[in-house]
Amino acid sequence: MHRFLWFALAFPALCHAADFSLQAARHGDSFKVEAAAEFEAEVTLAWEVLTDYDRLSEFIPGMHSSRIVSRTKRSVIVDQSGEARLLFLSFPIKVRLEVEEFPYERIVSRAIEGNFKELRGAYTLEVRGRRLLLHYTGSLTPDFSVPPLIGTILMRNTVAKRFGAMVDEIMRRQRLRELPVVTPPPAAEAERGLGGVRRWCSPSAGNMGSSPATQSCAGGSRHRA
Repeated sequence: MHRFLWFALAFPALCHAADFSLQAARHGDSFKVEAAAEFEAEVTLAWEVLTDYDRLSEFIPGMHSSRIVSRTKRSVIVDQSGEARLLFLSFPIKVRLEVEEFPYERIVSRAIEGNFKELRGAYTLEVRGRRLLLHYTGSLTPDFSVPPLIGTILMRNTVAKRFGAMVDEIMRRQRLRELPVVTPPPAAEAERGLGGVRRWCSPSAGNMGSSPATQSCAGGSRHRA
């Protein structure tokens, strides 16, 4: 019961939209985290969100900036900064990540600079019919002091918010993609002629004074149906 309530608080917008699991454990100064969510989404769209490095700070809580420094055929260098918060406590986060991409299957990252002694993470994507299983595993050792009584809660809370926001953004873009495309009506006026043939007409300088029912159309004059 308490675990379900914690999930409801951590994922307020997603509780009824996706299936979640989350684990976090502390081993000395290091933390191991794992999160997974299953929901309806296209794998190509999920990949688009996961690799949208320059815009991650727009929808990931606690991330102040994220920008691509350089890119090669398969790897990306990304600078990120932000903070992890728990109640009135705040811990700064600043890392440079080397990210390896294996399209539509997994993304592996590791910190090469910043205030973590070790930071490794991996996203994996698994298509299950119309649904997608997104899985994250991470191993991190901060280079700053984290109180022992709140460390695990802090890391769990941070991962919950960031992973939840990632899933939320994927689902938001999926909903936008599924919206019907509304085509605006043509500027010309549609007119149905004899035999059910649709013709298009519009007033011209030569017939501005004509009756609307007998204005000239392409293919000749037609009465409106």
